[in-house]
Amino acid sequence: MTIDAETLKDDQAVHLEVSPKVTLQEAYFEGLTTEEQTVLEKKLVRKIDLHLVASLCLLFIFNILDRSNIANARLGGMQTDLGLSDTQYQTAVAIMFIGYLLGQVPSNIILTRLKPSRYIPVAIFIWGGISMCAAATHNFAGIIVVRVLLGFAESPFFAGALLLISSWYKPQEIAPRVAVMYCGNTIANGFGGMLAAGILNGLDGAGGLAGWRWLFIIEGAGTILSGFLAIWLLPDFPGSGKHGWLSDQEQRFAVWRLAQGANSEIDENGSIKEGLIDAFTDPKAWVMIGIQICQLTSQTWTYFFPSIVKTLGFNNIVTLLITAPVYVFGFISSLGNSFIATYTDKRAILIVWPLMVDIIGNVMVICTHSTAPRYVGMFLMCAGSYSAFNVVQAWIASTVPRTRTKRAIVYALVNLFGNSANIYGSYFFPSSDAPQYRMGGIILSSFAAGGIVLALALGFWLRQLNILAAREEEQDGQPRYKYLW
Repeated sequence: MTIDAETLKDDQAVHLEVSPKVTLQEAYFEGLTTEEQTVLEKKLVRKIDLHLVASLCLLFIFNILDRSNIANARLGGMQTDLGLSDTQYQTAVAIMFIGYLLGQVPSNIILTRLKPSRYIPVAIFIWGGISMCAAATHNFAGIIVVRVLLGFAESPFFAGALLLISSWYKPQEIAPRVAVMYCGNTIANGFGGMLAAGILNGLDGAGGLAGWRWLFIIEGAGTILSGFLAIWLLPDFPGSGKHGWLSDQEQRFAVWRLAQGANSEIDENGSIKEGLIDAFTDPKAWVMIGIQICQLTSQTWTYFFPSIVKTLGFNNIVTLLITAPVYVFGFISSLGNSFIATYTDKRAILIVWPLMVDIIGNVMVICTHSTAPRYVGMFLMCAGSYSAFNVVQAWIASTVPRTRTKRAIVYALVNLFGNSANIYGSYFFPSSDAPQYRMGGIILSSFAAGGIVLALALGFWLRQLNILAAREEEQDGQPRYKYLW
């Protein structure tokens, strides 16, 4: 939609001889000069970073801890204590994603109609409590029930977080913010191993409970605490309600600046029916889904990483500790790749090169028995799969800019189909394949190669659409939306 001239002060609206409407691209914001707008924008973005991105990073730490601490609990004896076979353990890992995936689309639609600052914290309280209940399980049926419920409870967070980021930032600003938020994943997987090492070693037997049970209790309690912080920190969508940490002018400017790159269309909800139809019939959305499936399948090693690292020959505590440097390196490389995406407006190539690095890392892990090359290969696997992920998420926002409802559904669909990899991916690394896990490495490399092909195809397609749009602009003088490719 456009903004009526009447909503702007007369001396701020650009006079149009034909149309009574004033597009946001043709109007100065409240009479500010370009320099003043730049200063205001920098101040606004800093505030959004501090409130939104910082809080999402913190929440994502607990989201990943509660989702993946089952891998660390396995090293602490959970599989033996519950009497689980390898297949049953793999099923317990995978079953969480049934509820997680089924909840994606309805949850994100609900989120567009409710306040994120309330809806997301409620979800956090629920999944934190469910995670603590894993400590009370004693058999296969118990852990399966907990994991299914945990999946449903966690489903609102990640797709909802991406929708919030895409609603507050310009397309070219999104990649580094997703990278910083995804730092929570790095911290959870890396330093979560160090935390697990301390709990498993220091609390085993305390109060008559095994160390892996304390792991679930402590990390679940931390999640509940983070939910209270979320109530205070998380914002709602721009233009909806008041945000006490923003001035009235900053709140208006937050809406105005986002419309500049979207042909003056304000980011609004739109109808659910139209959003569903638009999302399911947009071929670009399905290509993005395909890329995400390939990329996340290539990342499924994370749920078995402690077991993979253990094949290097170290004891459980050392194994958990040496996972941290791998994830730190992955975060640094992904953050660097995301900043390149911001300053170059490139997308396809910044997905292609990390997936190529990922393939090289997989080959190093499965083709040698030497400790040093295999450990280096793990660094490359992490850097490659993580660096591609952030750019994929940013590409969605610029490829599906409007409406908010359509974008919410596309983000949910991408997350839904992409995370289905965690269901079948949980069977790629059976203990019988140790120490090389050769078949798992081959499968992950094949999916990474598929992601490379799809990213290149989409990039070429969007580039051709931009060329066509430029020709149409020359003909009628009307601005067209330009895709990042």
